[in-house]
Amino acid sequence: MRTISCVSALAIVIAAICLSSADEKSAQDRKAPAPAAQRSDKSGVGTAAGKAAKPAQPTETRDKKADGVVVDESTTPDKYAADREAIVASAEAFVAAYVARDASAIAALFAPDAEYVDENGKVSQGRKEIERTLKEFFENHDAARIEMEIDSLRFLRPDLAVEDGATTCYPTTVGASHHSRYTAIHTKIDGKWLVASVREHGAHGQRVRAAQLRQLDWLVGDWIDQDDDSVVHFQCNYSGDGNFLIRNFTVSVAGAKVISGTQRIGWDPSIGKLRAWTFDSDGGHFDGIWAFDGERWILTSSGITSDGRAASGVSIFTPVNRHSMTWQAVNRQLDGMRLPDSEEFALVRMGPAPGNGEKSDGDKN
Repeated sequence: MRTISCVSALAIVIAAICLSSADEKSAQDRKAPAPAAQRSDKSGVGTAAGKAAKPAQPTETRDKKADGVVVDESTTPDKYAADREAIVASAEAFVAAYVARDASAIAALFAPDAEYVDENGKVSQGRKEIERTLKEFFENHDAARIEMEIDSLRFLRPDLAVEDGATTCYPTTVGASHHSRYTAIHTKIDGKWLVASVREHGAHGQRVRAAQLRQLDWLVGDWIDQDDDSVVHFQCNYSGDGNFLIRNFTVSVAGAKVISGTQRIGWDPSIGKLRAWTFDSDGGHFDGIWAFDGERWILTSSGITSDGRAASGVSIFTPVNRHSMTWQAVNRQLDGMRLPDSEEFALVRMGPAPGNGEKSDGDKN
């Protein structure tokens, strides 16, 4: 643990937080929205473990839609209930096999002459080619995982069904995610439901925002860096509408609060990047852009301090594991004058308060 004086701690606070846009210490205690499998009135297949929620079942109300889920218009009991269960089970198996990077198990869910068309129009024809394509992908992405949400499942006839939904793929542990929509056609062959065709389409709207924010899931938690003189504490949560991450920070020196503030992180579709807006308790405000360089997340920020001076800086966040990260502020300027880079700080995730019966986000699967 480092040892610094109150004076140097204060300098670090002002330079690293205010001038580098206060979100330089990516410490966050945010609770992510419930996995798709736990959301009410929303059919979904999500989570790395492959747990899935069932598609909406027919109700007594005709032509009803709830939370974007198309509900069957039938007023009679669902004669396809068992078939729905089988298709959802297949989706669960797909997610589990994907996380296990088992290309053979995934290919077995497809019909022998099935086709897969990605959003760029590339076609993989037949079960063997689909398996080969998956193997190549997994060889280059050894930490890949995927999440799925089934929006609708319609039966055109007893042996043919159409599924519409969305996927979010995470090729690496902390890297950028890839999101898309899809349409899958299922066919029943010899009593077993198999995938006959999958076509991907570009995702949009709320799904894009949610998928992009999930790139920063590694920030989840209650983070702290402290020594005998100073304490830097960050928390983060999703906003109520799920469109933003809200991070709160407090810096104390010798037991007295020096500065605090709030940062809001969201997806900016006009530039296709994650953006951060930071406001500190002294009246300063900053605007920043997030980027991933393959190993680290970099936040480049600029803004105005409380006394009207122009400030800018770059924050480098390096995830070490689920419970720790390092952070450093570099390339800082105040009114055009270059400031020295900060030291590299080590942040650790705090556990839950004793007796609250909850796990820290780092302990969640």
